[in-house]
Amino acid sequence: MLKSLRFQNISLFGNLEIDFDKGFTAFTGETGSGKSIFIDTLNSLLACKKIILDNKLVEKDSSFSSIEGVFYIFSNTKDWLINQEFDFDDELIVTREWRLKENKYKSRFRINGVLANREQISQLRSLLLDFTLQGDTYILNNRDYQLTLLDSLDLEKIEESIKNVNQCWKNWHESYSQLKQAQEKIIDFKNQFEELQYIYQDLEKLELKDPKEDRKLEMDQNRLSNLYRLKEGVKTILLRLNEGVDEYPSLLDHTNFCINELKLLSQIDSSLETIFNNFSTLTNNFYDLTYQIKDYEQTLDIDPSYLNDLQIRLSTLKLYQKKYQRNLPELISYKNELFKNLSFQDNSNNIEELISFEHEQRIIRDQSNKNLSNMRKKIALKLEDKLITSLKELGMPNVRFKVLFEEREPTVNGIDRVNFMFSANPGFPLAPLAEVASGGEKSRVLLAIKAIFASFDQTNLLIFDEIDSGVSGSVSSYVANLLNQLSCHRQVFCVTHQPLIAAFADNHFAFKKIVIAGKTVSKLTNLKEIADRQKELALLAGGEIVEANAYAASLLEHKAA
Repeated sequence: MLKSLRFQNISLFGNLEIDFDKGFTAFTGETGSGKSIFIDTLNSLLACKKIILDNKLVEKDSSFSSIEGVFYIFSNTKDWLINQEFDFDDELIVTREWRLKENKYKSRFRINGVLANREQISQLRSLLLDFTLQGDTYILNNRDYQLTLLDSLDLEKIEESIKNVNQCWKNWHESYSQLKQAQEKIIDFKNQFEELQYIYQDLEKLELKDPKEDRKLEMDQNRLSNLYRLKEGVKTILLRLNEGVDEYPSLLDHTNFCINELKLLSQIDSSLETIFNNFSTLTNNFYDLTYQIKDYEQTLDIDPSYLNDLQIRLSTLKLYQKKYQRNLPELISYKNELFKNLSFQDNSNNIEELISFEHEQRIIRDQSNKNLSNMRKKIALKLEDKLITSLKELGMPNVRFKVLFEEREPTVNGIDRVNFMFSANPGFPLAPLAEVASGGEKSRVLLAIKAIFASFDQTNLLIFDEIDSGVSGSVSSYVANLLNQLSCHRQVFCVTHQPLIAAFADNHFAFKKIVIAGKTVSKLTNLKEIADRQKELALLAGGEIVEANAYAASLLEHKAA
């Protein structure tokens, strides 16, 4: 419920503060007196999207403007504020500000003094305000909106079923996605199988085992390329170690002589025993070294053709590394990976399990959809009866209305697509409301729908901008009564040109355009006195002054009665 509005530097209104009461509030005034601008301010206060009109609300030459709305807090709004982590007391204050920066107006929102984003404002709008503006009847053409209306009629009863359908669809969709992924993987594998098989067979021919084979081959190649030099070097070393050169003794001849001499000397002087032992160890090491060199010499007895084979192998390995853009360890890993992939079977058992599970989830999904659809069809009968009764009172005695159900592909919202079918005149078949109803008929249908659903949501403010356009006489009386009944459940604002409707209001504000110091402004007056209301109703009624006053007085007396 809106408690008050405060304007600062707003076009036509300047600086203004308005307090509101509960019930039905009527707004009247001549064309161009500011009624539409006033509705625009409410629309802009909680604007869910950017529109050009927003900046037009700013008073000319103003560097700062604002609209502030103070709302009473109901339970659903309280829950939302807690969820969004906004601090609050007993009231909710929403502010829209415009500041002039670099010759452009920058706008921002605040909730209880804290900056809020557009998404938060959009969510809060649905909790606080419910607009029915001129031209808004287009929403009746939206079949998703029609389904939402239908569900709202008995939401408490159907909500659990809607949640169940939503969850069942998600469960099925997940199982379906898993199945499709597995099937696509098999298809992709089959498409790639021949190519992978060729690569594997190509790599298999290499008989790759040692990830360091190329390094070892390069070492062997270097050794074999220098085989003659290695043999000559080894032969020279052995000659000097073991055989000696010409008349010169070998290294081992010298060490043997030395060891024998030390042995004799240590027998004379025992202190030489340590030296003798160390020299003995050194001599043995020389012998071991000689054996090792001889063993190495034997490895040099290689068939010369082996070098050619080695170079061919090394060249082949390098070619494959370049071909597949992988080094040798990566090639071995790649070959092993290919082997695993090529060994992959259809995994038909797993596929069968996924098919079976998807089928089970599909059955559960379809059953939940069927249950929800049956519930919706029962609710539709209630909507048809209520709407036809209300529309007859709104001046359509021959009206027929039917909710047509069509089945569509299952979604999170079920399988139902609805179409509101309508006929206002005898002899004309039912046809989609969007195609056959006139603008005035759609307005009355929308008003009747709002009236039906008002008692189910008693939180937000209902705002009607000339919803009574195009109706008169007894129909106006019913519209007035309907708005009055709505105000028992909700706070209702209605901009109207009908004196009969304005007379039924609990509160009455009048707009009047005046000129002050050459500047046009809109003056908004709360008509609390009967005489003031009677005068305003008489102006709306027009005609002779005496007759208009009498008519206005009778309307107010009827309202009071």
